Amino acid sequence: MEKIRLRDIADALGLSVATVSNVLNGKDSKVSPATRIRVLEAVEGSGYLPERAEVLLGRNPSRMVGLVVNDHPEYSGHPLENPYNARFISFLQRAAVRHGLELLVKTARTWEEAAQFASIWNMAGLVVSGFCDADYVSPRQEMKIPLAACDAFSREAGFSSVTVQDRMGGRLAGEHLKSLGHSRVTCITTNMICDDFERIQGIRDAGLQTDLFMISGDRTIMREQFRKHDFSHVTAVFCVSDRQAMELLCILHERGIRVPEDLSVIGFDGIEAGIWAVPPLTTIAQDLEAKAETAIASLFEDPASHLIDVELTVRRSTGYAKTIL
Repeated sequence: MEKIRLRDIADALGLSVATVSNVLNGKDSKVSPATRIRVLEAVEGSGYLPERAEVLLGRNPSRMVGLVVNDHPEYSGHPLENPYNARFISFLQRAAVRHGLELLVKTARTWEEAAQFASIWNMAGLVVSGFCDADYVSPRQEMKIPLAACDAFSREAGFSSVTVQDRMGGRLAGEHLKSLGHSRVTCITTNMICDDFERIQGIRDAGLQTDLFMISGDRTIMREQFRKHDFSHVTAVFCVSDRQAMELLCILHERGIRVPEDLSVIGFDGIEAGIWAVPPLTTIAQDLEAKAETAIASLFEDPASHLIDVELTVRRSTGYAKTIL
């Protein structure tokens, strides 16, 4: 069969090679949505494979797995620079090597982009991270390769889920704060779905009253919200991620609010950067190494649900509750 070239696809659609290349390289701002769909449909039906993929697939066609990280707006276009994602990718790479695999990484805003990525590279399996169930449960039926969905809550047959014990982690955080005399906690989150919801439910399971502080995923807006929020009525704050907690610590310092004397702060994830926060951040730590190993291994096993342990790591950002006058 004669090799299909990029120019062949462009000529068939009446487009320039540059336009087709922009679509295949994810430069969606340079093309219209309608053109993007036309190109992707043509690529899928043509059997076209980019040259770099042909080289890799020819060398080792069955030992390639992918990771797709959700390029959520809160990452401001740089999801791989997020400390949690960076550490998870590091562990996932090591796990892939132990299994004799090559790992390819992509960021994507939609499930369709993730599916296209897996299809073009003819992968043995795909790990997805940062998507909620609604993003991929239905389209999952269209995929022909094993899928491991990190932080998924669906138990739908056909793919493996690798989920942290989010609710248990929230409960551990709540019990720790309760032991320090806190009775009411402000819970900071960008949404009340998936893992964020479970973590806050865990705080409530510990018998604490909760106030929700819904923040923007945009870092600039979030920091402004932290600057304006009245924390005088509460003694403790629970952030559903360490990233949010460390942003908060910076703003509290600017405002002259002492941690933990005036306000206790606890996060979730256990990223290494929390050690160097001021003060060092108390957190619920995920076992990211186990999460990565489980995700890779599950691609070659029957689909199943896997729970990853969490543990409380106490540092100096939490202390005894102050008296509210």
